[in-house]
Amino acid sequence: MKKTTTFFILFFMSIILFAQPSINKIKPTNYRTTAKQYEEKVDYSIWSSLLSMYAKPNGLVDYKNLKQQASKLDEFLAILSKTKITNDWTTNDKIAYWINVYNAYTFKLIIKNYPLSSIKDINAPWKTDFFSIDGELMSLGHVEHKILRKFGDPRIHFAINCASYSCPRVIQIPYKGKNLDRLLNRQTAEYINDQNNNEITNYSYKLSKLFSWFGGDFKKDGQTIIGFVNKYSNIKIRNQKSRGFIQYDWRLNAL
Repeated sequence: MKKTTTFFILFFMSIILFAQPSINKIKPTNYRTTAKQYEEKVDYSIWSSLLSMYAKPNGLVDYKNLKQQASKLDEFLAILSKTKITNDWTTNDKIAYWINVYNAYTFKLIIKNYPLSSIKDINAPWKTDFFSIDGELMSLGHVEHKILRKFGDPRIHFAINCASYSCPRVIQIPYKGKNLDRLLNRQTAEYINDQNNNEITNYSYKLSKLFSWFGGDFKKDGQTIIGFVNKYSNIKIRNQKSRGFIQYDWRLNAL
């Protein structure tokens, strides 16, 4: 019995010893290389640098000093202009791209005419074709109404900036396919809960003119404007009295 026990102990020890080299040869899985990596469709590095330097957290833009970097902005605009949207782009890639197009070319329009008091001082700022994308001449209005709104996501209204005090602010990072949903939710909630844009109390409410101008965009799929606002508002609108819409402030959002 003792010999048998000793034999089995020696047998299992030999298995462990012979198996050890094989175990050491097993390499841990490299999840970085095996997981499918997200590939950005546009190089936004220049835009990221310009935004971090000239778009301020309070929503104001340093157009005066940005004008000194016009060549750098033009370099980024050239990238946007030559970009071709292909079938491998996701919907989020496309929306992010067109938001950046709108905001970057708004910057271009302002610094080209700077100094000025309001974007409305420029003749037909949203109707004038002054840039091309993949060979097609476009205006800011075309990007907004013929492209971005066609995606059917009303949150885009809180991402594009019209260079005015009442507009949603330009954020300090580019919109990208991988961060789009998070940023759109953040910007929508921020705008709706800003008392400068929407006055919502337990007794009454007064909404931004955006909800008047683009009311149909917020009513798709049986939704209502109030229902959309309540998704993001800290104070829910139930039976409060409506006080109409807040007058839009078109002063230039200059630092």
